[in-house]
Amino acid sequence: MRPQLLFVLGLISAACLPAQQTSLSGPVEALTFDPPSRSLRAVNGFPGAASFGPALLSNVDLASVAPGQNYGILFERGKCLYVSGLGTKVVSTVIPSVTSYPDRIVWSANGSLVILYSRAGHWFQTIAGFPTAPVANTLVDVASLGGSLTTMAVDAAGKQIVLAVSGDNGGVFESAGGQFTPLVSMAKPVSLSFSNDGETLYALDAATARVTAVTLSSHGLQTLALSGIINPVAIQSLVDSENRQVLYVAGGTDRLVRILDVATQQTISEVQLSFQPTCLDPFGSGSFVLASRSQSVNPLWLFAATPQPAAYFVPAVQLRTPDRKSIAVAGRTP
Repeated sequence: MRPQLLFVLGLISAACLPAQQTSLSGPVEALTFDPPSRSLRAVNGFPGAASFGPALLSNVDLASVAPGQNYGILFERGKCLYVSGLGTKVVSTVIPSVTSYPDRIVWSANGSLVILYSRAGHWFQTIAGFPTAPVANTLVDVASLGGSLTTMAVDAAGKQIVLAVSGDNGGVFESAGGQFTPLVSMAKPVSLSFSNDGETLYALDAATARVTAVTLSSHGLQTLALSGIINPVAIQSLVDSENRQVLYVAGGTDRLVRILDVATQQTISEVQLSFQPTCLDPFGSGSFVLASRSQSVNPLWLFAATPQPAAYFVPAVQLRTPDRKSIAVAGRTP
């Protein structure tokens, strides 16, 4: 049974915690930043029966909550804030030395470290020490690698950081102490995912439509074929309910999600979609974002393997005035 997470969340501003608070209780699949409404919202219920809750944080430029935790970070009015105590006593504090807004935010699964990175600016910055004393490390410029920064990943423990660069000398690199160690050459690496134990890194090359498994201790390589997928855009690795190491693969113009058994390289399941997926970002307990909301009329598309592999949508948020409550009815693709 999918775990039920209960949150009682306060309404927070960049300057201080206001006296008035908005509370929310009930089963919550996850919290998500909603760009069209510039708000942080809970997705209530489970995939197939989920809807957006009221805005918990408003007028926010960017926000992200650590997976399964009661703390996160947000960007507002040029500042990066650490927000802790969600569900008890909410406290927000400025994180010094974070002066630039990222394109993307990636958390370690245990919530101890977050990576901020900018593909346009060719830089990344880590913030470590969550939840007790988060400290921003020095911003790292990756321009020396040449090409374009495409994506980054961190293992579950927040210890191993990798990045991908596309171009003539493109590839995947491990980053440690300001040094970059090449792991595998690729013309167009677009997605990275660690195995649960952190021993293997999976890297997707969109140029060849192949996934390379890198054994990090020995730098040994294994190629995983993606037969029939022309436009793979994202991957995610996890251990399924049968204790198999599986790989989720999203095909963009292919409009599908394939679940692949890594050991046998056999397809366990393949789901056709009625839309074009753009990502496979971890979301709730066993669910992933397939396409985020870029416009107010768009739904949030999720994928979950239980009770059966399928894509589900969280309908677009429609706001009443003046109370700005959300109204939506959840559904799933046929």
